[in-house]
Amino acid sequence: MISPEPFVQKCKSLAKAKNPYLDVLDGRVVLAWMDDGAANFMERADVIGLGLSYDMLLDALSEAGGAIDVNGRYPIDDAIRRRLGRIFH
Repeated sequence: MISPEPFVQKCKSLAKAKNPYLDVLDGRVVLAWMDDGAANFMERADVIGLGLSYDMLLDALSEAGGAIDVNGRYPIDDAIRRRLGRIFH
């Protein structure tokens, strides 16, 4: 059995993050945040573990004016913010 500890640690770090964002690189979007000056990322399986879907990330990306083929950092939307709030507060 694989330990859930790395996921739990990511969740704790994300819960403390002030400004989570979407990071787009090479045709993929991930939920990201800064922690102690280092970028952290939730991979696709992690995002699903949080109760978010990849489609939610894509919707937020589109709402922010981004595109999957345009690398950059984009804000999360209210739907993701609410979901994270329910998880961590």
